[in-house]
Parts: sequence; C-alpha cells; structure tokens
Amino acid sequence: MNHAEEIWKTLVRATVDKKHPWRVVGFSTTGPNGPQVRSVILRTVNTDSHQLVFYTDRRSQKMADIAHDSRVALLFWNPRSNTQLRVCGIAAPQTSELIVNSLWARIPEYARKDYATLSAPGDALTGGDLVYDLDTARANFVVLNVKVLSLELLELKREGHVRFRCDLDETGHWVHQNMIP
Repeated sequence: MNHAEEIWKTLVRATVDKKHPWRVVGFSTTGPNGPQVRSVILRTVNTDSHQLVFYTDRRSQKMADIAHDSRVALLFWNPRSNTQLRVCGIAAPQTSELIVNSLWARIPEYARKDYATLSAPGDALTGGDLVYDLDTARANFVVLNVKVLSLELLELKREGHVRFRCDLDETGHWVHQNMIP
C-alpha cells in the first residue's frame, strides 16, 4: 500500500467535503516573535506538485511570519478515525496573477468582505464598527501554496497504534518509514 498516496486522496476529499475534519487545519509559522498557530481552511490540493493551497490576507501575521521563515507545519485531526496528520513544508504566495484572479472570481461577494477591512486582520478595533473598502479587497487576497516535504501519520487504535512518515526525496518520490507510535 502506498501510504502517501492514500493521505493525498484523503486531503483531496477534505477540499470537496465541507464536513471533513481535515478541512480545518492548524497552521503553524515562526516569526520574529516566536511560533504562532491558527486555523485555516484547506482550499485545494495539487497532488502532482505536492502542494496544499490556502487563502489569506496579505496583511495577516502569517504572511509576515512566512516572510521571516517560509517553513511551516500543519496539523490535521480526524476524531472519527483517531488519526493525526502532521505536515511540514515551505509556504509561498502564488505568483501567477492569472491563477489568483481565477480563484478570486470564485469567491462569493459576502466572503470578499474578509479581505476588505481598512485595517489588517488582528489589529485593534477602534470605533466599534468595521469599515470596508471593497475596491481594495482583491489586492489583499493571497493564494498561499505550501510545498509539502514530509507527512507523518499517527492512527490511534485499541489493538495498537500505527505511525509512519513519508519524506519527499530529491526525485519527487515519497520515502516511507514506519515509526514507533
């Protein structure tokens, strides 16, 4: 059995099934002030290029952290199967305006407000009401690609836990290693 292939199939499933537990991901970065973790939504999976795709605001702390150190860690948890997936990779914004614009075109009007606040996400709210500038929303929208370098899966089972790791080698193939749980 190709464990990496099975993991990638499950990740793809999480992008189409809005209730899949791996859709919401713990996303960790390290910036000048140390480690940070937040939840993000897995938007797309590109199995051929070993990439996971997320959306974010260019003004967010995670983008500043990635500019400081592009290495990221992600944590997926499925309570139904008691399965944890840890992913390590390199994050970078999508540079193709054609791709970013095509993804932006799919975002509903109500969701575009997430990128239209005058202040950055996480800034203090003063005055009590959010102020939006929908004309600047697209400029704040970033498609963030994470090139996956390693996958580590832990499955908790009564009859014995299972743990393995898959690392991407320089030829683009996954090297599998069983591990002690």
